[in-house]
Amino acid sequence: MRAILLVAVLTSAFLGTATAQTLEQQWEWCRDDNSERLIRACSAVIHSGRQTPDKLARAFFNRGRAWSDKGLNARAIPDFDQAIRLDPEYPDAFNNRGVAYAGEGQYQRAIEDYDQAIRLDPNYAIAIYNRGLAAQSLGREDEAAKYFARAKDVGPRLLPPKE
Repeated sequence: MRAILLVAVLTSAFLGTATAQTLEQQWEWCRDDNSERLIRACSAVIHSGRQTPDKLARAFFNRGRAWSDKGLNARAIPDFDQAIRLDPEYPDAFNNRGVAYAGEGQYQRAIEDYDQAIRLDPNYAIAIYNRGLAAQSLGREDEAAKYFARAKDVGPRLLPPKE
């Protein structure tokens, strides 16, 4: 009986270690540039049930970015929504959701997200430039020119991208 119990305990400990290693590997792939692997890995991280809200926000963000990279903006937007819900101070999530909305032709909605990204990081040149592109897509050339000039003039980002 003790031998069976010992085997059960050791097996449980081994599986726990293997799961942790697997989750660690999933995190590595969740930051990858390969969209297919990134989507699978981030999904595994999200469904693991073992992440802090901050880390979950990064996993949703990365998966949303991969969907967007594949041109699947309608699938990306809910992931960016989740990233923002988990971390409302995440300028990259607002910017990337704006890009996805712009990809869906929803330029006014994209502008709202770019504006929020810029409020969170006033020197976020990419968000400022994207804001100009959205205004340009709506035929607001003077407004677009203002944002393009501002993007060119801003200094370095105030906030580094979140990992």
